[in-house]
Amino acid sequence: MDTPLIITIGREYGSGGHEIGSLVASKLGIDFYDKQLITLAAEKSGLSHDYIEQNEQRAKSSFIQNLAASTAYANGFFSTQYLPLSEAIFISQAQVIRDIAAKGPAVIVGRCSDYILAGRPNTINVFIHAPIEVRVARIMKLKNIDEAAAMKLISTSDKERGNHYFRYTDRKWGKAQNYDISVNSALLGIDRTVDMLISLAQIEELHVEND
Repeated sequence: MDTPLIITIGREYGSGGHEIGSLVASKLGIDFYDKQLITLAAEKSGLSHDYIEQNEQRAKSSFIQNLAASTAYANGFFSTQYLPLSEAIFISQAQVIRDIAAKGPAVIVGRCSDYILAGRPNTINVFIHAPIEVRVARIMKLKNIDEAAAMKLISTSDKERGNHYFRYTDRKWGKAQNYDISVNSALLGIDRTVDMLISLAQIEELHVEND
């Protein structure tokens, strides 16, 4: 059986990663998952949607709790009954991401999906970044806020994403070596970045077919 294509997208806040992922999925005619992962993880874990949305990247936990979650994940043990809530969220989302990848094809945004699917064939792990001035301008426009507020929002979000990624992967978020491709979305713009990723996806699928 062919392994369905999965594209994972990590992104700096304000880099356009969500929009890029959505457009790639739409043009390829495949499923797209970002916020939908919250609903699916809530169904899987029994936790409320609102709790997961508010705490998936903000919950703080001890080393022992992190070790418990890492051990449970590594062993494929997805029961969240005896785990702290922050770890229950991660374990539930990990299972959801694996389930999505098994069905595929799909584009999955964030939530350590590149790490969770590490070693999976026909998977392209992408990180989207952009210069800070570009991100600030984008967030000011999207959120209708001033420069200072946009800068604070970017700083807070990037820190939460970086801490969350390191907590569960022991790797530096955004480091180019952790991804198949790292793209400055400001270099080509949103539309041409989308076209480039679609071309890459088509090359990857061709490679799998020829193996």
